[in-house]
Amino acid sequence: MGRKATVNLNLPTGMRARKRKKKGELITWYYYDAGGKPRKEIPLGNDYIIACKKWSELSLEKIDKSNRITFVQAAQRFQLEEMPLRAENTQNGYKSSLKRLNLFFGGSNPVALEDIDVGHIKDYLTWRKDTPVAANRDLALFSAIWTMCSPANWNYINKECPSKGIKKYKEQPRDVYVEDYIYELLYRYGTQDLQDAMRMAMMLGQRPSDMLKIHTGLIHNGVLSFKQNKTSNPLRFKVTESLQEIITRRAPHGGYLFLNSRNRKMNISNLEYRYNKARDIAIQKHPEHAEELAQAQFRDLRAKSATDKSLVSSEEAAQKLLGHSNIEMTKRVYIRREKEIDPFEEGVVKNK
Repeated sequence: MGRKATVNLNLPTGMRARKRKKKGELITWYYYDAGGKPRKEIPLGNDYIIACKKWSELSLEKIDKSNRITFVQAAQRFQLEEMPLRAENTQNGYKSSLKRLNLFFGGSNPVALEDIDVGHIKDYLTWRKDTPVAANRDLALFSAIWTMCSPANWNYINKECPSKGIKKYKEQPRDVYVEDYIYELLYRYGTQDLQDAMRMAMMLGQRPSDMLKIHTGLIHNGVLSFKQNKTSNPLRFKVTESLQEIITRRAPHGGYLFLNSRNRKMNISNLEYRYNKARDIAIQKHPEHAEELAQAQFRDLRAKSATDKSLVSSEEAAQKLLGHSNIEMTKRVYIRREKEIDPFEEGVVKNK
């Protein structure tokens, strides 16, 4: 058995990378491993995107000759052609799911598409029983890949998706609500950029990935406009005095509002690092709130924003803030507190 790769893990199976010097500069060249003895490698050039396209074409030729298309081969094509069309967060989720799906359906004896049946899907769910939510996400990706393999698309197989009709794990929406006093503790021990991010998360009610992409170039005539990464829903926010205060402090000369320590656009990992650091300090200084602090995640601020908006205004206002087309999603997942109910005091004998 060959050695397990430790470098170039981003390359699809069968693609090799070789570093060569050209005019004193170290350049990476890509090759297609055609196998055989001695091994034959077909040059793909030094442009990664073009090399991947050529790899896909050569892989398809090999598939056509074998006429036994495996799930792993179909997944590789999906990764190259379909995944780049998805939102960044969706791509990240797909990458994690692909690793597990390829491990199950691949290995030393990859399973052909035509051999996959309901039994495989049931076995997969059993194999992933310790992480039920992730297992459901994996099967959603499996279904998406299978759809691309249908006669209407790649025409790899004319067979109903084996996961259709399979009962998946029951999921419970996250119900953590960040109470005001917990929010205040997290805010107190956060850096200035985290404090501004928390305030903006509450004001806009958006996912962290959408908030971090905000750039002064998206603001025109006092309106901040952008499309959500996940749904592409267009949103327009009035730049209020409080919002302008953050914008001016974060980007006095223009650009992205949130930058990392290298003055580049902050990513979710950078944000979570700052948040976790503030949370750890808060837990250390306030052990009486340790459990609530430990449960609270930055993403829960979207739900807090929606909940608080619904309490002071309406559920419809919360729906509009979050950019949902369906109010049921807002109510089921994001509104985590109901309005207070006045007790019926007239129905009891009053103390004299």
